[in-house]
Amino acid sequence: DDRESGADNMSKLSITLPPLAPDYSGAASAFFDLGGIVVMHDASGCTGNYTGYDEPRWLNSRSAVYCSGLRRMDAVLGNDDKFIQMALNAAESLDPTLIAFLGSPVPMIIGTDLEGMAAEAEAASGIPSFGINSTGERYYHKGASEVFIKLIKRFAKPFEGERSMGVKKVNVLGMIPLDVGGEMNYHAVTKFITDSGYELVADFAMGLSIAQIERCPSADMNIVVSLSGLDTAEYMQQKYGIPFVCVMPLGSGQNLKDKINGTEKLTAVHDGKKVLIIHEQVFSNSLRECAEEIGSSQITVGSMLDLDSRLSRDGDLDLPDEKSVRNAVNSGEYSLVCGDPEIKKLIKRDDVDFLPLPHAAVSSKLHWNEYPCYIGGEMENIIRRIANP
Repeated sequence: DDRESGADNMSKLSITLPPLAPDYSGAASAFFDLGGIVVMHDASGCTGNYTGYDEPRWLNSRSAVYCSGLRRMDAVLGNDDKFIQMALNAAESLDPTLIAFLGSPVPMIIGTDLEGMAAEAEAASGIPSFGINSTGERYYHKGASEVFIKLIKRFAKPFEGERSMGVKKVNVLGMIPLDVGGEMNYHAVTKFITDSGYELVADFAMGLSIAQIERCPSADMNIVVSLSGLDTAEYMQQKYGIPFVCVMPLGSGQNLKDKINGTEKLTAVHDGKKVLIIHEQVFSNSLRECAEEIGSSQITVGSMLDLDSRLSRDGDLDLPDEKSVRNAVNSGEYSLVCGDPEIKKLIKRDDVDFLPLPHAAVSSKLHWNEYPCYIGGEMENIIRRIANP
């Protein structure tokens, strides 16, 4: 029925919340620290969206992110050679480690062969080149995930040694600013990992280098800190036999150690007030598990970013649009809602408390300087509030 289809399309309309970060932003974020040239194949809007609104590291950075300057006649005629040559000209002066061509909605519609463009650029320059089939229609974690796997397939060297007895060396998968904000939590989490006695082999993607990717198969375990790292962890488990855990270390960080050591605590039946956490799924799960150990609240995780069944419990909420978020937070079921500060604008009930937890993929630069530090007392206080609202 056309009327039903139209109603469904209208449900996707965001009146209050900003648009969520798209796949090309996740892909560009994954490439950011590698010293390459990233070419957004678009008319400039997508490039500006990424550099201006989805990348806290952009200011004062030296990362080379270019817009192809796609115009109407280019869309009609193709002109792929023109864009390849532009990238090659830039490469002559910048000496990049790689070249990446990222898609946007128009290249998707006209069927641009981004992988073919990358192959031509590499054949002409000898520089490793990648075509990423981002479209702007998927969320950021899909773009980052595609890049992580392609980087490993291209640069990782076979591991021929013997793995450590126990876990000594780890990779971190999914550490991108769209989830953790700027560099504060990147430094806090990675420092906690190394201070805990683990050697950090590779961090995908903040601080990532080609050398890290080359040796990442030598790790004893992968730590998946966001959904963007989950497919990569499964690929590395199949390819290299590396096990993984899905956890963001929070507060004291004991939750990470428990996961790695397989000593997670059993939680009692919870019959207290109900709490809804709407955030990145691995972070939300970790927050829930920490709170359940010390409190009595009943905690549900909701995701606006493709709730992944591999990470969800029965009762967790897939919230694919603003309407579903609005309905959930005003259902009367939850006494506390935790999520990006912009979500507070959707709450119309006086009996619902709100705990702000910024998520850059949702609110962009509006709140990316307001993140709590994931390690330490600030996060411990947040956990306690969720545990006993």
